[in-house]
Amino acid sequence: MKPPARSTPFDALRGGVAAAALAIVALGGWAPAARAQDRAQVFDIPAQDARRALVQLCVSAGCDLAFLTPMGEARRTRAVRGQMSWRAAADQMLQGTGLRHRFIGDRGLRVWMEAQKPAEIPPIPAAELESITVVGRLSEQIEESLRRKAAADVILDSASATRIGELPAANLAEALQRVPGVAIEREVGEGQFVSVRGLGPLFQSVTLNGGPVAFNENIRNSTQSGRQFRFRALSADLLAGAQLTKSARPDLIEGGIGSNIDIETIGGLDGDPFLSFRAGASVEARTGRPETDVSLAGRFVSQGGAWGLVGGVSQEGRSVLYDRFQVGRYTPVVVEGQPAVAPSDVRTTVEHEDRLRRSLFLGGEWRASPSLRLRFDSLVSTFDNTIREDRIAYGVGALLETPGATATVTDGVVTAGSIRAGVIDNNTEFSAQAHLNIVVSGRADVVLGDWSLTPRFSLSRARSKLDTPLERISFRSLQAPAYAFDVNGAASGRQAALLATDLDLTDPAGFAFKRLGVRAIESVDEDLTGLLDLRRPVSVDLGRTVLTEIAFGAQISDRSRDYQRRDREAALRPGAVVTPEFLGFRVADDVFDSLIDRHPGSWTAADFDRFQQAFHIAGESKALAVGPDALVPTGADLQNSYRVGERVGALYARTDFKGEAGGAPFSGNLGLRLVTTRKAVDGAFLNAGDSGGAIRPVSKLGTDTALLPSFNIAFDLDRGRRLRLAASRTMTRPSLADLRLATVPASSLVSNIYERGQAEIDAPSPGSIFTGVGGNPDLSPYMSTNLDASYEWSFPQGALSLAVFHKSIDDFIGLVEAPEMLVFETRAGPLVRAEVMMSRPANLGRAISRGVEVGLHRRLPSGFGLWASGTFTDGHGPGGRSLAGVSRLAYSINPFFERGPVAIGLSWSWRSAFRSEADMQGGGVADFTVGPAGYLDAQASFEIGSGGTLVVAASNLTDTTDLAYEYDTRRLLQLGRVGPSLTASLRWSL
Repeated sequence: MKPPARSTPFDALRGGVAAAALAIVALGGWAPAARAQDRAQVFDIPAQDARRALVQLCVSAGCDLAFLTPMGEARRTRAVRGQMSWRAAADQMLQGTGLRHRFIGDRGLRVWMEAQKPAEIPPIPAAELESITVVGRLSEQIEESLRRKAAADVILDSASATRIGELPAANLAEALQRVPGVAIEREVGEGQFVSVRGLGPLFQSVTLNGGPVAFNENIRNSTQSGRQFRFRALSADLLAGAQLTKSARPDLIEGGIGSNIDIETIGGLDGDPFLSFRAGASVEARTGRPETDVSLAGRFVSQGGAWGLVGGVSQEGRSVLYDRFQVGRYTPVVVEGQPAVAPSDVRTTVEHEDRLRRSLFLGGEWRASPSLRLRFDSLVSTFDNTIREDRIAYGVGALLETPGATATVTDGVVTAGSIRAGVIDNNTEFSAQAHLNIVVSGRADVVLGDWSLTPRFSLSRARSKLDTPLERISFRSLQAPAYAFDVNGAASGRQAALLATDLDLTDPAGFAFKRLGVRAIESVDEDLTGLLDLRRPVSVDLGRTVLTEIAFGAQISDRSRDYQRRDREAALRPGAVVTPEFLGFRVADDVFDSLIDRHPGSWTAADFDRFQQAFHIAGESKALAVGPDALVPTGADLQNSYRVGERVGALYARTDFKGEAGGAPFSGNLGLRLVTTRKAVDGAFLNAGDSGGAIRPVSKLGTDTALLPSFNIAFDLDRGRRLRLAASRTMTRPSLADLRLATVPASSLVSNIYERGQAEIDAPSPGSIFTGVGGNPDLSPYMSTNLDASYEWSFPQGALSLAVFHKSIDDFIGLVEAPEMLVFETRAGPLVRAEVMMSRPANLGRAISRGVEVGLHRRLPSGFGLWASGTFTDGHGPGGRSLAGVSRLAYSINPFFERGPVAIGLSWSWRSAFRSEADMQGGGVADFTVGPAGYLDAQASFEIGSGGTLVVAASNLTDTTDLAYEYDTRRLLQLGRVGPSLTASLRWSL
């Protein structure tokens, strides 16, 4: 009997978690929360930040709290000690703080800030929120998000730093997947890209403290992510949280048709002084090697509270083992006279990654005067990832047509077969990725009479470089071995039935060295932005509507990307010889036990150190560890490299309003943003002339202008219920990789033509594919018309939200294939021409994305609670094709328990299949679809006193097996497994 699928939608633990969550609600009921008592209680609450003190009060007294302070404002309460009623405690606590409060019923407490005088910073009017119960730990942070959602003038959701820490999350992406409307894409078991409301990562505008950020690029293969923010490169340790704005405003940085994701850092005057330290270790079940996690952060505030400094450092490591059973791609064959498609090869790949993240944050604020406030923030984050991939590839494809071969065909696809005399390749890839992010920003808040003036700047740099270039070492079997495979039903069971061979894979003498390819890559993104905002309160009576504020602003940005790639064939040093000892590394015996029912087991693989000592890059470098700047670019290198520059100018105007319609108060904003983008793209093209090859530099200039209106309105239907409506026109610029003036044929084709010349074109080697990808600098931006509606209901001990959205995207970009005659370099010297089927992006027409999202939070008096969200999306691109990065259904269910010093939480996140732009197979795949998958995480914490907390977290308890296929599950592409992980840490906060 086959084992059950590990991550099919309604199997594994999903049903159990959902049932448990529903049981919590059913057992606890939807009864009102415990009533706050007027009887005297003993309180011992020290003077501290008002939010923290009020939370502690309401936890003790069982009261409902509605409280909001503006961003960057903190108030300190008085100490409350002794026996008294909770109302008396609240009065004493808030005396002299400048905070106003009012008791609502027998258990409600509203707290708000007094209106500020215009000459003070910042000028915040009085604000009140509907009743929301507040408790500590995770539930407190959930409800902080709900308060921000209720107070916002747009449709948004958010995640706070404590929430990120309260649930297992390797990075910010994994924390955001629990927010309504959000789904993430994982890479080697870890969250990498974020999709929001039916649109993939390209359509999310990511900012840091409101300013644009540069983008790290994929450097492990030819696939590029362009403007997709790679969350894996950014540690979450020192962040204050993130805010997802789902409807547009004219003062927001444009670019996010899906959402604007603003990553927030803490400020020097955001709260009380503190010092926190975390020390722990994490271990992956597959590797068993513990890695250290440490962080230190603190804030110092001057005696009078005029200035404050905040900073922190963190480091976290992971050692990950990832098994992949793969099909390279599908190729046409003829089986018993009938046409079919068959795997070009089947592969077993073991990937070992050693990851290390480090972060340094420093910020400060200064209230220089009643009318001037200054702030600066700086963040440096590094992500180093050393990767070793060992792979055995069994040739299939045309070999099925050779004598003695057999094949089983299911619905036109070869799902099983045997080869009597085939080819087995033994390949190893090494690389050491180094991703660096530097962000520096500053702002000033100035009051000039009735006007508030806020100039801001941000400087961002993202560098992605291979410290150890991608080294691809290839061996091939000396004999023609026999082997068989069977992948029938592998997609449904998440396990292949058979992979067997008569070749001894552990014997190095059975393989002959073929080649060592070296690829050096460095990508540098930079962004320099200046922003200016001016606003003032007004009172313009238009009858049923009153204009309350006007605002104007401007943006100037200078962005650039420089992507450089060099490909070389390494050569043996004089006197060096490749011997069987060069295959001296042994792959573990137990790999693939969960992915393949019967398989050959371990194999011998390349010894990295021996190759470094024996090989060099002839005439250019004595060492293989070399960067692109140390190698003189060839014609092929220049075709693979590119530069893109953008200069963005924007102006906006906005007015806020309020009024009443049908007895329901409303408020909102209306605005217009004008954006102009000038782009300059540089590249090169290799030409063949009578006297040899010549590199022809090519450049392209272009200008795009867009007018982006937006409208947001919120109706307060009754106490705790709000209806929001929004309409806008938004844009997303084409991916930087799509704009490139680059021509990139398949790597295997370039290598084979370089070695064999015209012979490769006349009689291609097994595995050669005459395909390639390139860019199109003439692309127009995506332009979208958006309609949104959201219903929000806050009730005692919980909240419910329901939203619908519709996006109509014009000038949607897709790939178009066309044959092109390209010129190739050869080892022998003469250039050769070959026709290659190139895929280049083009504006194809209109795409539609529409859907529904729901969010629920419920806390029960027993200490149990539930936090859940789900999104249903219906979308399609031009021609009816599915949109990349979009799951039809995604949801997260998070039951938790909090009582006394104990807190326990579970998190189940699941998404249905989606089409990915990633191609882990190495090229030639027309549709890389990631199958449905779910992940179960858990965390428990125990407060040990003196500010200390012991935390134990486990991730991927379901041991999920990833699935990928082409078009449908009959064309299996990949099964992958990374395994569970465990983290334990001690946290202290003073």
